Amino acid sequence: MPDSSDNMTLLFNSPRPSSATNSDLAFKGNFVYAGTYDGFRILQYASGNQGRQLVHFLCNGAQGDVSVYKNLLFRSVDAPQSNDTCNSTNVTASTPGMFEGIQIFDVSDPENPVHVNSVPTDCGSHTHTLVPDPANNRVFVYVSSYPLGNAALGPNCQPLATPGGGHGKISIVEVPLDNPQAATVSPYFLDEGTEVGDYLGFQFTACHDISVFTALNLAAAACLTEGQVWDISNPAEPEFLYRYDNPNIKPENIDLFHSSAFSWDGSIIAWGDESGGGGAARGVDPNDNQGRVWFTDTETGEDLASFKLPRSITTSPCTMHNFNFVPNRAGNNILVSAAYTGGTTVVDVDALIAGASEADAEIGFAIPPDSNTWS
Repeated sequence: MPDSSDNMTLLFNSPRPSSATNSDLAFKGNFVYAGTYDGFRILQYASGNQGRQLVHFLCNGAQGDVSVYKNLLFRSVDAPQSNDTCNSTNVTASTPGMFEGIQIFDVSDPENPVHVNSVPTDCGSHTHTLVPDPANNRVFVYVSSYPLGNAALGPNCQPLATPGGGHGKISIVEVPLDNPQAATVSPYFLDEGTEVGDYLGFQFTACHDISVFTALNLAAAACLTEGQVWDISNPAEPEFLYRYDNPNIKPENIDLFHSSAFSWDGSIIAWGDESGGGGAARGVDPNDNQGRVWFTDTETGEDLASFKLPRSITTSPCTMHNFNFVPNRAGNNILVSAAYTGGTTVVDVDALIAGASEADAEIGFAIPPDSNTWS
């Protein structure tokens, strides 16, 4: 199998500066913000296919999901920490005073970030999503988290079997842009009909990741056992609109809705199934329905098409992971997705919806040596 298609070319790379896992990416202008399990990196891209790392800012705690708005960077911590500073160490969830949640940094000087606040949230922050509110000079941070695994079970994070448990919410962090130290947290409880997930013996309702389309006041929430679409006209109080319940997403297979993304015109939602929980070789059979991205009509929730790598990847882990629609001059809907050991794939979604095979709809792919592409 070739390492890449003819039309995929590496522009530059930046080797990781430590053994810590590299996780999620955020972009602003020609800056790339790369989350890691030990902090984050800021890289700068320049014309002539040149790039350089400006800083590797150490701040312990997985997962390291990052977002940037104006001069603030937000980072998710979903591993119990001994305190809320960047000098913390990993501890158990039962440790008194332990911290999980959202960290906030001032990155106005990209070579010298400053940690300005740590905001604790129930069950930590596995991922988060920004909802800017420029009219009120603030940003809302939608925090996705869940009580999956013994290491995650803190005092405010219990599975359904525990009285008062099950989580069943996201945390909404309101951050004044001119005073991030004054951030506050409130809960948004999921719709009562949200399907209960049963993963590895832990039962709960929760979301893994959320995407927003602010121009349409919509959010697409990947809530583990189902997708949900919310009205976020009032970002402080989302309103449930409808659910996307795909029968192929089966908790008994350790399938879960992992990510979502809107097309650039908002007419299509992509939903990703992280089958195997991100630890299994779900790319072996290109024709099965595990580890796919599913495309639906935003207005109706109707299934439109789905995509999986059109070649067998026998290594582990392999499943469709983080993805985004990207703009192009032709105006058609192009999705770029990471697939762990399957590398990166670029797909013409319009062609898929029109009936093209996955092999014909795939525009290009790249599988670096020892690939483990997260985002």
